[in-house]
Amino acid sequence: MWNTTVHDDLLIRRDEERELLLRTAEGDRAAFTRLHERLRALVEGWVRQCLVDRWQAEEVVQDVFLEVWRLADRYDPRHPPVSWVRTIAQRRAVDRVRKAEADRRRDVRAGVRYLDTVDHASVERAEGVLDREALRRAIVALPERQREAVVLRHLEELTGPELAERLGVPVGTAKTRARDGVLALRRSLGS
Repeated sequence: MWNTTVHDDLLIRRDEERELLLRTAEGDRAAFTRLHERLRALVEGWVRQCLVDRWQAEEVVQDVFLEVWRLADRYDPRHPPVSWVRTIAQRRAVDRVRKAEADRRRDVRAGVRYLDTVDHASVERAEGVLDREALRRAIVALPERQREAVVLRHLEELTGPELAERLGVPVGTAKTRARDGVLALRRSLGS
């Protein structure tokens, strides 16, 4: 009896979701809102299986529901709505993983291209400057993103990956910010 009740409840729920999706296809915002409320936790779970980064996962969840809204008229009511939405969610999550990997490879290529222009000894020279006030003024004058990257990378001695994680950006971007900040400091200090 218990299994029959659970099965019947699930069928009723799927029929309600099907109806909500069909009404969404007709432009019914209230139906879409109810569908979103019912399926959001499921979509988040599916997306989080592919994406570890909380912010990226949240963006993908939003993209999934935007796509559900835009493409609801393509839904085939012979199939469970949850399966249709899951397909969208998985496709979006995989696309985001692929994009992140492509961005990482691009950042690595860009980092290698600029590898020879970075003079890491300049950081040691900057720290050895007798006039600490000049160094402090030069650091304060840096754009915020560069200043944060320089301080974290060279004063807190974070590695490239640690810096990227702290800044919430790809490794190449984090290293570029730190490098550009060091180069600006060198220009400012005349070294």
